[in-house]
Amino acid sequence: SYHVQTADAFYGGQDFWRVPRDPSTFGANAGAQPPYYLTMELPGAKSPAFSLTTPFVPRGSRENLSAFAVVNSTPGPEYGKMTVLQLPRSTNIAGPSQIASNFEAKPEVANALSLLRQGGSDVVLGNLLTLPVGGGLLYVQPVYVRATSNTAAYPLLQKVLVSFGDVIGFDNSLKGALDQVFGGNSGTSNSGTSNSGTTTTSDSSADLKAALAAAKQAIADGQTALAKGDFAAYGRAQDRLKAAIASAIAAQARMK
Repeated sequence: SYHVQTADAFYGGQDFWRVPRDPSTFGANAGAQPPYYLTMELPGAKSPAFSLTTPFVPRGSRENLSAFAVVNSTPGPEYGKMTVLQLPRSTNIAGPSQIASNFEAKPEVANALSLLRQGGSDVVLGNLLTLPVGGGLLYVQPVYVRATSNTAAYPLLQKVLVSFGDVIGFDNSLKGALDQVFGGNSGTSNSGTSNSGTTTTSDSSADLKAALAAAKQAIADGQTALAKGDFAAYGRAQDRLKAAIASAIAAQARMK
């Protein structure tokens, strides 16, 4: 409520925010969505920064997005700087819980998840990340599968869900899901004649490939850590995975 600037609005409880419920869990008793560390580039920023992020929704029963808060966590003069991207009250942008419902409501996704839940397997939904990209908000959520017959089994990445605007991508990889959403090929470069444009696109393509490779390595390292029971290493691998996903999304946006 710190953003409310008038006494009447404050005491009337107008435009108060809360942290949304965690969409990776189910039911009315789901806890609040935790904040996530991401390497991301805010609108108007010159370069990506390692940041702590969280979305906000209106206080009460509504789940549409109200704001997105970022705290710079990169050592330097900007460390600790808080940036809040506040959406106009007249807009109705889906929040994390609504996006999770949209994912499950898409027939292709629902059918695939139903199949993955069969045969002694359990679907584990990963962290649903919110990222400002290209003047909008991009949501990314990994989908894991874990064998229920083996208590020592660790989740394996099977699918990736992506949402931007009204478009949903669902594929075996982040690259494939992004391609579905943005209608492009993440591995190709612009064939334009401008040297500066070609160079920029080529650099972004290289950044994207590097980020996807880093994400793949982080997934492999996380699985190895789980197999060894090293949960500290698994946590570090998950942080690297989140950062790699954010870097891949930023590189994809620069290619448009």
